Amino acid sequence: VMPRGESALELMEREMELITYLCEPWIPEGLNLLAGRPKIGKTTMQRQKLAAVAEGSLLFGDRCLASPVAYLSLEEGDRLTRQKLESAAFSRDALANITLFFQWRRGGDGVLDLLRLLESRPELRYVAIDSLTRFRSIPDQRTPAFVADYEAVSALHGVAKGRAGLCIDVVHHTRKAKSEDPVEDISGTFGVSAACDSYWVMRHHEDGAVLHVGGRLWDRDVSQFQLRRAKQRWELVGEFNGLSDVQFATLEALKSAKAMTPTDCAKFWNISRQSGHQRLEALVNRGLAYCKSGTYQPK
Repeated sequence: VMPRGESALELMEREMELITYLCEPWIPEGLNLLAGRPKIGKTTMQRQKLAAVAEGSLLFGDRCLASPVAYLSLEEGDRLTRQKLESAAFSRDALANITLFFQWRRGGDGVLDLLRLLESRPELRYVAIDSLTRFRSIPDQRTPAFVADYEAVSALHGVAKGRAGLCIDVVHHTRKAKSEDPVEDISGTFGVSAACDSYWVMRHHEDGAVLHVGGRLWDRDVSQFQLRRAKQRWELVGEFNGLSDVQFATLEALKSAKAMTPTDCAKFWNISRQSGHQRLEALVNRGLAYCKSGTYQPK
């Protein structure tokens, strides 16, 4: 049977549901990837997101819609998960609404089991899988890497796409090497991120982590955020400007003084002249200051 198409005008005039958010803008419907290097705290972040939805509390200052959630904790096991939940001190209401699974079949069988779970519990609107490596089928060496990565994720995307308002988070790893584009940090080929609706990439920062958010469903101008970690929770500090704390403080001092020499900078911070010169040059290299006749000024 010939597939039936529709005109662009018909598409524009067709009634269509708006994108559903369990927490706007942080948790949209669809398939979301949460990636970071080992031990950076991505599982801590995932537990925090789940608990916020389970309780209907705040995530980074924004209210979540209360909903039962399911967590496929395939990396940590029951003992460690219990210990982490105790440290996070989530409320009893939140804990009661989180269903935990420590064993799950891989690949296509795992997807079928997920569909059965959603059929049996239609009230579930949020599922987290930790991690993609433990959930996906072991790749066949004869299959091209991009195809294998895309198919591993697209099956989960199909589940999310088939159920309006459902959000599926998948925890994944990043490479050791850091690239200019955070998406390139994600372990595997671009097939992993291509099959997702949105992505979160966490990178180490001197005072916690930097969160890079993007994808088809992220429509905010700001996409980089600084995070601080304490007591099994992540706190949103604010927009990340790409500067370390030392660089930011140096820039603020330079703006206040309007002009500084390396000697001025050294006296202000009680450091060596060479260190003062390096701090000012770092701002020049970032395009935030310029040097004229040995004197540095903010742009």
